[in-house]
Amino acid sequence: MKIAFVVHDYRHMEGHSRYVIELASRFARDHEVHIFTNRVEGVRDGKIVFHHIPAWRPNALATALSFFLSATLRVPDGFDIIHNQGLCGVRGNVFTAHICVRAWHHALRRASGRLAFHEWVSGNVLAGLEYLFYRYARRRHVIAVSKRIERDLRTFYHAKMPITIIHHGVDLATFAADPRGSVRSAVRNEIGVDSARFAFLFVGDMRKGGRQCMQALSRLPCAHLLFVSRTPDLPYRSLAARLGLAERVHFLGTTTEVQKYYAAADALLLPTHYDSFAMVVTEAMACGLPVIVSREAGAAELIDHGVNGLLLDDFTNIDELARKMELLQHDRAYAARMGAAARRTAEKYSWDTIAEQTMQVYRRVLAQGAPRR
Repeated sequence: MKIAFVVHDYRHMEGHSRYVIELASRFARDHEVHIFTNRVEGVRDGKIVFHHIPAWRPNALATALSFFLSATLRVPDGFDIIHNQGLCGVRGNVFTAHICVRAWHHALRRASGRLAFHEWVSGNVLAGLEYLFYRYARRRHVIAVSKRIERDLRTFYHAKMPITIIHHGVDLATFAADPRGSVRSAVRNEIGVDSARFAFLFVGDMRKGGRQCMQALSRLPCAHLLFVSRTPDLPYRSLAARLGLAERVHFLGTTTEVQKYYAAADALLLPTHYDSFAMVVTEAMACGLPVIVSREAGAAELIDHGVNGLLLDDFTNIDELARKMELLQHDRAYAARMGAAARRTAEKYSWDTIAEQTMQVYRRVLAQGAPRR
């Protein structure tokens, strides 16, 4: 089979990029795989053929629109499968929906009460393009990374094409328990967290619940909170100081080795207002951490409440979040059992399993003769 992936960037640091890397590297063992992308970061697989797609990148909207146009014009015919990541172009027969822009902006407006001007502009433009595609391109096949995304595409865009739900995978070797606790001890010593203290971890965009996490932490004695995020942290540092948490909240910036912070933590927090999936949840689960996640995240679909994680009914409810944090901090044996169950759940979502499910979609698409343009 001759397969083309279309993706803005080919790198490990972003969810949809990592998705392509994981699938492409596996498919290249038995098939001819091409990547059409603007940037490649990291080691290239010698079995994969790369093609440059030009894009103008002064801001996110310009990047998306210029790449969309270039990919539509430059990705050639001659492939059995052309697999786009979101709306990277209209030439393709398989599209993975990693987000529904209109749903994301609706949730962001509901959570914050307003959108910045650039968010309003980009959101309306990109949501308009998505609407036209998902509403009228009925003979393409869509892979949704969660039931939430399928529901959003049907609700906001009235999508009529076939949609298959395939959750994101997780690297079970990279994200695993730290059995001897050596990584945990080293990282805690580095950031200044006592080995006996319970530490919660938040990974990602701080808008997805960073403030709620600090407000809930202020109601718990002794526990610490670790933030791994590229979001500018000055306003959050100010909030931590006002809450009297300056010594218990640690802003760690970004990292290419997030697994070491999973090892240092005792639980993951994600009280998000919206997330199409949230790979951080399954990564934490694979590392044996109990997770507290709002029902607004796609990965919440994998949580059996009280067994392999805890679900938040209301992401804005600080009392609810604090109670669930206190439960894990108070009953560490329960937290450990939950973390073990979380690992067992994550093991069902290896990238090998996700790749096989995706290949099954390809075979169905080819059997049905779905058009590539």
